[in-house]
Amino acid sequence: MGSRVCVLTNVHHPLDQRLFYKEALGLARAGYAVRVMGPGPAELEGCREGVEIRPLPMPRSVWGRLANLGRLLWVGWQEKAQVYHLHDPELLPVGLALRLVGKRVIYDVHEHFPQVVLVRAWVAGWLRGFLSRLVDVGERWCSRRLNGIIGVVEEQRPRFCRRPFVAIKNYPRLEWFPATGEQGGPELIHVGSLSAERGGLFLLEIMKALRRTHPQARLLAIGRFHNPQIEERFRQQVGAGLQGQVECRTAPMPYPRLGALIRASRIGLIPGQVSAQNLAPFVPTKLFEYLACGLPVVASDLPSIRGFYATADWGILAEPADPEAHARAIAYLLDHPQEARAKGMRGRAAVEARFNWEQEERKLLEFYARVERREG
Repeated sequence: MGSRVCVLTNVHHPLDQRLFYKEALGLARAGYAVRVMGPGPAELEGCREGVEIRPLPMPRSVWGRLANLGRLLWVGWQEKAQVYHLHDPELLPVGLALRLVGKRVIYDVHEHFPQVVLVRAWVAGWLRGFLSRLVDVGERWCSRRLNGIIGVVEEQRPRFCRRPFVAIKNYPRLEWFPATGEQGGPELIHVGSLSAERGGLFLLEIMKALRRTHPQARLLAIGRFHNPQIEERFRQQVGAGLQGQVECRTAPMPYPRLGALIRASRIGLIPGQVSAQNLAPFVPTKLFEYLACGLPVVASDLPSIRGFYATADWGILAEPADPEAHARAIAYLLDHPQEARAKGMRGRAAVEARFNWEQEERKLLEFYARVERREG
């Protein structure tokens, strides 16, 4: 049996794709004793696929989130784990406290958080620049005192160059994203949270434009709304003429089931808009999930996506702010199924060769071994 690993989060669901189905499950399969702790429903308590889950109370306010930090420190310390794996920047003080008592702590940086602050609606416009700089300085200062940093892209390395760093990318597990399977679902699919930056409302503009040439085309959107305001506007617009064309599923989707739903569709959509967050070098995870299932993709022509498009002709890029351009690209793929299928096959081949979790998992295990070998 390997070392005991305690995975801590105050933001993510205990069954988060990266946190649980990729990293925690990969560590457990390699022989580590893994326990995940974070806010979630009580029925999650117990063992799932070799990983222990201990849910904490779901916070209902900012004060509830702050209270959970104390709980996470206390229950984490009781675990007596050898390695603590943090998934949120707000847990960095918890990590520092664990370092003071000699624990090994790894910080998993899912995003470029100083840029995320710049697009958060709840942060006042006049405060965003200052808060972004504060997050940048605080995150780097705290991280220097930990044992290792895990990022999602290599471009994060310069910010954390003073500690051991590895980029573990959010590529899909091939076992759950099949290249073959039953179709017959909606023609179009969008996976992921629905926000203005990620094109949640822009999706409906695309569907309105597509309706003029392909009124039979249907869209399945799987993911939560970023805030109640976006949800209200989304549902109002669907009710004003897009009934029967757009279906939205907001309930948590078990990761192993997601691949089958994607495979049942014909085209994957990535309608991200130009923003500070989307101009960062982070590629949407859904791109690789679509490609793993052999779907061609219509995506916004953003710099990070354009770089991966150069690796294989897997779809069509469209001007981010032009719904007509997205609709034309979708119509072309619907009207040319053989070409669409060829693009999907090229995408699947690229995922099998390079962009899969099996390769990233080896990097994760090597990094853990490296951190455990280091003193202090």
